[in-house]
Amino acid sequence: MDTDSPPVEVATEAIAIVDIVDATKMSNRFGWYAVGRGALRDLRRLIARVAVGRGLSCQKSTGDGYLLTFHNNHSAELAALSAVESVFELFDLAAQRNTTVPAEQALVLRAAVHIGEVDVLPNDREGPHVSFAFRHESITRAALAEAINPIAPEELPLRDYAVCSEAVADILRQRAARWKPVSIGLFRFKGFTGFHEAFLIMPTPALPC
Repeated sequence: MDTDSPPVEVATEAIAIVDIVDATKMSNRFGWYAVGRGALRDLRRLIARVAVGRGLSCQKSTGDGYLLTFHNNHSAELAALSAVESVFELFDLAAQRNTTVPAEQALVLRAAVHIGEVDVLPNDREGPHVSFAFRHESITRAALAEAINPIAPEELPLRDYAVCSEAVADILRQRAARWKPVSIGLFRFKGFTGFHEAFLIMPTPALPC
C-alpha cells in the first residue's frame, strides 16, 4: 500500500451512462471512419450543449458512449434532476440531428441514471455506485426474461429511453412532477447481492393551457 498517496476525494454525484445503441454493429457494417467516429463526435458535442451548464463534473468515453457525473454543491438530489434533464434534452437534440443525416448515421441512444458516493479521480469516477449505474444501462428486453415482475418486453423502448435506480426514482417522485418513474421489474445484477428494482423514466404529459 502506498502510504504517500494523497487521500482520494469522495463525493455524492449523479451518474449517467449514455450509450449509442448498436454502435459496434453499425461501425462494423458501415465502417468506423464512415459512421462510428462521427456519431461519437456528435454525441460529445451534444453532451457539451446540454450538460456543461447543469453541473457536469466528469465525462469519460466508454467506447460506445460516455460516463457522465453531475455535482451540485447544495443538493445531491438536484444533481440527479440535472442528470435526467440532460439525458432527455440529449435525446431531443439527437432526434433533431437524425433528420439531417442518412439513416446509417443516425444517433440512437439509451441511458441509465443512478446516484451515490464515488471516488473522484481526474477525468474519471470509481466505486460500486458507478458499476451499479452500468448494470442499469445493460437492461434490455432480453434481460426482462430473468427479472421478477417484469413489464412486457414490448413496453421497454428500443431507443431514446432512460432507466434509473430506485434511489433516483424516489427523488423524481418527491421533486419532479415532470418525470414519472415506472417499475420495469426486479433484477439481479452481477456483483450485487439480492434483487434491485429498476425504473423506466417517463415524461409526464404537459397539461393543456
